[in-house]
Amino acid sequence: MLILTEKPSVAKDFAKALGCHYSSADKCYKNNSGSVFITNCVGHLFQLEDPVFYNPEFKSWKKLPIIPEEFHYHVTSELKDAAKVVVSLLKRYKSDEILIATDADREGEIIARECLKAAGISDFSKITRFWVSQALTPEVINDGIKQAKALGLYSNLADQGFARQHSDWLVGINGTRFITNKAGSLFPIGRVQTSILSAISERCEKIDNFKPEKYFEITGSFNPPNGGSVKGILINPNGETKQKDDSLLVALKPFVNSRLNLDELKSEKREILPPQLYSLNDLQKDAFRYFNYSADKTLKLVQKLYEEYKCVSYPRTPSKVMGSQNVQLCRDLYQKFMRISPEYFVLHPYFVIDEKDKRIFNDAKLEAHHAIIPLDKLPASATGDEENIYSLILERFMLAFAPGYKYEKHTAKVSVGGHLFKIEGRKVIDEGWQKFRRFTRVLKEKEADSEEIQDLDNIDWHNLTLGSVDSVQKWTKPPKHFNEASILAFMENPKGESEDKKLCGLGTPATRHTFIPKLEKSKYIEVKNKNIYITDTGKRLLKIVLESPLSAIADVGETTRWEENLAQNPLGFETEIKSFIRSSMCSKGGSDE
Repeated sequence: MLILTEKPSVAKDFAKALGCHYSSADKCYKNNSGSVFITNCVGHLFQLEDPVFYNPEFKSWKKLPIIPEEFHYHVTSELKDAAKVVVSLLKRYKSDEILIATDADREGEIIARECLKAAGISDFSKITRFWVSQALTPEVINDGIKQAKALGLYSNLADQGFARQHSDWLVGINGTRFITNKAGSLFPIGRVQTSILSAISERCEKIDNFKPEKYFEITGSFNPPNGGSVKGILINPNGETKQKDDSLLVALKPFVNSRLNLDELKSEKREILPPQLYSLNDLQKDAFRYFNYSADKTLKLVQKLYEEYKCVSYPRTPSKVMGSQNVQLCRDLYQKFMRISPEYFVLHPYFVIDEKDKRIFNDAKLEAHHAIIPLDKLPASATGDEENIYSLILERFMLAFAPGYKYEKHTAKVSVGGHLFKIEGRKVIDEGWQKFRRFTRVLKEKEADSEEIQDLDNIDWHNLTLGSVDSVQKWTKPPKHFNEASILAFMENPKGESEDKKLCGLGTPATRHTFIPKLEKSKYIEVKNKNIYITDTGKRLLKIVLESPLSAIADVGETTRWEENLAQNPLGFETEIKSFIRSSMCSKGGSDE
């Protein structure tokens, strides 16, 4: 059997699990009997050919469109030695059993298929697929090999990967040449990055054009007969708290020390459930919030925790849930960490790990990999940055199975002199997961919501008097600039849809961290004090794009629709992109040829 992995570290894990040693003669791992060989890629060993491969005339950037009938690949120059080994072994063992063990995602699938194509292998009847998202311990590897399925079952995933790869090449190559011809200087564009730039531009424009408006909030202090006071805010008949001026303050002054009428009293029990397990996107957002780490830095740190330390699960995941088959795994891990990390778990004496909890165990929402979870103790040699990321993952795992934060929300409406005040408060019934969270070393989060917490128990609402009134002048605020956390949230959910449905975002969890550095490198944006600003160069690019037949690539809605089509019909998606390029390049103002 020949096993193909995506990375050298994974090949080493397989070798350890299967009792193999490195053979200098074969330039791969093998067992003593010569029945198992393990080789590895180093990411993508092959890349798409340049335009001139298809037609020497494409050396001129004026010659458009460039739409190959069939895409071809060449060896990535710095990886030619690794590619030579992989291809030669695949050719040698193409009649034997082959196990594909590249990463269990769309990218890993096409990395393997590129190698098979280079080796001339089109018969997949003897090829199986290792599909595991856990850290690769010997037990996990051996079990995954036993559970391997026919490679053909993953063909739709491969179709998605190649469709995305080909379409990004088509848009990037044709679009960059087209816009550069228009501008007279180099302007790189991309199918996803240009729509992200458009969203950043729109946000910056809203902020620049924002005109603050003054308003007032009038508050009251109310005194129960048994002492103390509670706070409330004056509301309009429509329930708004914003007043156009503070004239009502004067009207209310004569009613100080007057008894109020109780118009409405509500009490409602509420529960705030603990946060779900981490997806990569959520981990990157929290790492930025707590530690100011870029998305790229966070990915590198968690990748090391996974690959080298083997203390967390596969990180490049969009899932916030586990599969139904992972219930016992979570129970075992929870007991394990109660022993080895008591500083996190000692205040959590009770927890519920139940397959009925669809917020944690949900096959319908499980994608290529389950959520990021801790698997083992962090090595003492880990850096402070690595410990920070590990601590976030460990704490989130602990909190996910903790009880909810339960409270009673009290809302009263009282009136005096025809003016209505709203008083809100709450009574905490059980702090639940929030109590456990505050114990940990991870930075504190904000309260679960922004409601003011005041105790409204035992208030004699029929004997409440107005103690004082006050007015606060405020100004409406513009939207906030994007930062690394909020732009990731936007890419994950550009339509602002409910998370109850499957979201279709921009890019993938494995690539979203790359777009901000790309836009910075092209000088389309700049990051100042954590905020993202569009530059004059970025504005110029968007102006040219929006006035061209390529305007759709600057439309977030259209890009999102393409992403949905890619998932549902990858071949149709690629056909649509080709048609879009062809019509754009051949329309008025298109190719100069």
